[in-house]
Amino acid sequence: MRSILSMFSKSPFKPLGGHMDKVRACVDQIDPLFKALEKGDYEEVAQISELIVKLEHEADIIKDDIRTHMRQTVFLPVDKKDFMHLLSAQDDIADAVEDLAVLLRIKNLDAPDKIKAPLADLVEHVIKTANEGCNLILELEALLESSFGGAEAEKVEKATKDLGTLEWEADRKQFQLAQQLFSLGSQIDASDLLLWNEVIKKLGAVADKTEQIGKTLRIFLSQ
Repeated sequence: MRSILSMFSKSPFKPLGGHMDKVRACVDQIDPLFKALEKGDYEEVAQISELIVKLEHEADIIKDDIRTHMRQTVFLPVDKKDFMHLLSAQDDIADAVEDLAVLLRIKNLDAPDKIKAPLADLVEHVIKTANEGCNLILELEALLESSFGGAEAEKVEKATKDLGTLEWEADRKQFQLAQQLFSLGSQIDASDLLLWNEVIKKLGAVADKTEQIGKTLRIFLSQ
């Protein structure tokens, strides 16, 4: 708790940055997770999944510390409710990655050839989207210094719009991948089909949750 209190004394956004470091660490495991799956190395899939669960738990500890301190905080340069929405948006990303990791441990999945390329494309795009959202948090200190105006605000506003476009593209890729999956029909075991569909939806959820960061920052800029 002392470290959280110390960060708050310097800036209300530093604890968010510490939490986001853990969120980004979760996101960083998505690529190796799917590469291990592609190789059929299910032991490595299990190890990476366990690491993601551990990182998400560490993010939760930081989140809970921030929430505890927020109850004692009188002044913030932004609405406290919006600050908490931003924290929740970050946390939702880690939760979605953890859900993804858990799904991939239910059974040993093998991607049908027809979906391998679009799956890899979606994974890459979701990681890019999540990292862009994480990068936006790095701009909060500069935004605070500029009083949420000027060139820095314009830069962040553009970045939030770009993030929205990335999320829209993720939705489109997710839909197309789901179409290809279900076009396989009886070529794939029914339980595998349903599990792959859940995996695809959870990948999309990582991008969906990331867009909430951009939406919340636009609220900051509008005040």
